[in-house]
Amino acid sequence: MTSKFLLAAFSASLLVGASHGAMAADKPPAGPKITNAVLKPLTVAQAANNKKDYPAALAAVEQAKAVPDRTPYDNYMIHRFAMSVHIGMQDMPGAATEIEAALDADPSVVPEADKASIYKTALQLASMQKQNDKALAYAKILQATTPPPDAETQALIVGTLYRAGDYAGATAIAQKNVDAAVAAGKQPVKSDLDIIMASQVKQKDEAGAEKTLETLVATYNTQEDWDQISSIALTTKGMRDIDYVYMGRLIQLQAGKVKSSDATLVGSAANSNKLGLYGDAATMQKFGGPAPDPRAAADKASLPKQIADGAKNDGEYNIKTAEAAYGYGQFADAEKLARTAKTKPGVKDPSEPDMVIAMSLAAQGKYAEAAPVLDTVKPANPASARVVRLWTYFVKTKANPTTAAK
Repeated sequence: MTSKFLLAAFSASLLVGASHGAMAADKPPAGPKITNAVLKPLTVAQAANNKKDYPAALAAVEQAKAVPDRTPYDNYMIHRFAMSVHIGMQDMPGAATEIEAALDADPSVVPEADKASIYKTALQLASMQKQNDKALAYAKILQATTPPPDAETQALIVGTLYRAGDYAGATAIAQKNVDAAVAAGKQPVKSDLDIIMASQVKQKDEAGAEKTLETLVATYNTQEDWDQISSIALTTKGMRDIDYVYMGRLIQLQAGKVKSSDATLVGSAANSNKLGLYGDAATMQKFGGPAPDPRAAADKASLPKQIADGAKNDGEYNIKTAEAAYGYGQFADAEKLARTAKTKPGVKDPSEPDMVIAMSLAAQGKYAEAAPVLDTVKPANPASARVVRLWTYFVKTKANPTTAAK
C-alpha cells in the first residue's frame, strides 16, 4: 500500500542543560564513595571543565584512569566526568562512548537516585548517534524508574520506541498520555499525536492515521496538517462534484492558496455541466485550474436577475443560485438565498442549504455563527461527512483561536 501520508522526521535533541546537569551530578551521591586517589584528579577535571579548559580536564580524567586498584564505582564516575567534558566540547560521539562505558560495565553501581537523569542523558546521546538498539535498552530502563518519568522523558522514550520499530509500544504510551490529557480537560501533547499517527502509517492503518490527523488539525491547527488532510480529503473515494467545490472553498479560506493539482480537481468539478459553478472555477484558474467555461461571462452578467427571480421560484432554484452567488464572492446574497431555499419546497439535497449558509457566514467572517449551522448538516456519505468536519474545525478554530495551539 502506498501511504497518503508524509511523515515528519523524529529527531532526538540533547537538552541544553545536559552538560551542566551531568557535571552537577558528578558530585559523589549518597552511598558509594570515590576513592581518594581517584577523587583528586576528578576534582581537577571538574574545575578545568567549569573553566572550559577541556584539554586540561581530559588530561586529569586520564590521570584518574591510571590510578591502580580502582573500584567499579570509581570507573563509573570517571566515565561520567569524561562524558561531561565531551559534552562541553560538543563532542557528542565521544560523550556517547563514555556514557556507554559508565553504564554498561557494571550497572549495579549506578545509584538509584542517579538513574533517571543519567539514563535520560544516555538515551539522548545514543539517539543522536542513531544507536537505536542501545537507546531502546536505556528507554526500557527509564520506563521502570521510580518515580515514573516526567512528560519530557516520556516523549524521549516514545520517540525511541518508534525509531526502534516498536510501534505498538510507542502508540500505547502516547495514547495513554493523550487519554490522560483529555480526561483532565487539557490539550494532548502534539508529539504524542504525531507519534501515534506515524506509527499508524508504519503499520498500514490508514484509517486510524487519518482520524489522528483530523485530531491534530482540530487541536493544533498547523498549516502542514491542514495541507495534508486537505489533499487526503480530495482523493477520498465517494467525493461528489459539489464536495470538491466545498473543499476548494475551504482550502482557499483556510490557506489563502490552492495547489495547482487541487485547483484542477476543484475547477473541473465546478465547470461540469452538472454544477455549472463558473465563479468557483474562475477562482481555481488563478491557482492553476482549468480554463474558464465559455458560458462564465454570460452567467455572471445574469446573476442579478437570477437572484431577483428567487422569490418566485422553488427551493432548488434558490439554493443553486446561492451556490453561484458564493462562487462570485457575493457571500451575503448566497446566505440570504440559502435561507430562502430552506423555506421553500423542492430542495433535492436537504444538507445543501445549511452548508451554503455556514460557508457564506464563514466567508463573511462570522465564524461563531457558522459553527452551530454546520452541526446541523447531515452529510450524504462518509466522504461528504469529512468535508463537513473539516469546515467545522476551521470555523471553530477561527471563532476561538486560543483553543488551538500554534
